[in-house]
Amino acid sequence: MNSFNRQASTGIRRQRGIGLVEIMIAVTLGIIVTGAVVQIYLSTKRQNDMQGGLSGRQEVSRYATQLIQRDLQMAGFRGCLRDLGTVVNTLNNPADFLNNYARHVEGFEDVVSADLPGEVTTGGNVVVADTDVLVIRTVDSPDLQLTANMVNSSSDPVTVIDLDPAAPDTPTTGDIMLVTDCGGSAIFEVTGFDAGTGTIAHDAGGGAPGNSSKNLARRYTAGAQLFTLRTTTYFIRANAQGIPGLWRRVGTGDPQELAEGVEDMQILYGEDTIGNDQVPDLYRTADTVVNWNNVVSLQVALLVSSVREQVADADPRTFVLLDEAAVGPFSDGRLRQVVSFTVAVRNRLS
Repeated sequence: MNSFNRQASTGIRRQRGIGLVEIMIAVTLGIIVTGAVVQIYLSTKRQNDMQGGLSGRQEVSRYATQLIQRDLQMAGFRGCLRDLGTVVNTLNNPADFLNNYARHVEGFEDVVSADLPGEVTTGGNVVVADTDVLVIRTVDSPDLQLTANMVNSSSDPVTVIDLDPAAPDTPTTGDIMLVTDCGGSAIFEVTGFDAGTGTIAHDAGGGAPGNSSKNLARRYTAGAQLFTLRTTTYFIRANAQGIPGLWRRVGTGDPQELAEGVEDMQILYGEDTIGNDQVPDLYRTADTVVNWNNVVSLQVALLVSSVREQVADADPRTFVLLDEAAVGPFSDGRLRQVVSFTVAVRNRLS
């Protein structure tokens, strides 16, 4: 019995405790494994952040380019009448910024907000300094058609009648509209719309801006087209988080953020200076354009960055946007690229 107890006791003593060496080995192995896991996690996260930054940057670039190209391609649209045709603007103060539809595109070079028209900066709208501003004047809705001839002569065209009341995007008082056929075009403000008869009134008088005359200088007949007009301004502005992006303002409406992460926009305007052949002979900055009506194409460059910081190492590169001096390098860890494209203003081409 005593011999058995001694053997059992000896066996228990041999099983108890772990030595210091074993503990140190276990701790070291744990640190190595944990460090490896953390390193894998951080590496994977960085790769995911970088991939997300690249994808976001590409999406912003594509979207911003698409918006500007679409509007530029429609600048100066006059239906079947080319933009060089006769356009009668009956608005009060037709040369004012919002009403100057004879100027299909317009720009401002390396601006500060104080240099811009009040219609752009009203309401505290602050444009990022030393970026360009682009103004496009174009149609904004599917075309509507006259379903009957105007009943009055061109000397006293009171209404454009018999517009289909079931048509979408029916006019409202205060809309600026274009009526056009292959012989001419006229711009007026809607002063009233009767949905029952489809009659659009465009009486002379005050308003915003109002009409200086109700004479459209032409008796438009059934089949003539009607469009709503808009003046759209594209610019660079910082949002509430301080991140710059591409914004636009339609008329004096609220500014709209279109694409976050666009840090700069620079534009050159292709001006037809020789022979009136609708071919750009010189590309000029906005402050050196001689005649805006001769601008037939534009070169646009955008500096686009990822929104999140520290997704990449410091970037030693510099970036050049058209005629501007190089910018960079940058150390904020954002991914940047320059997106450049050329757009023909097709309504100015033969």
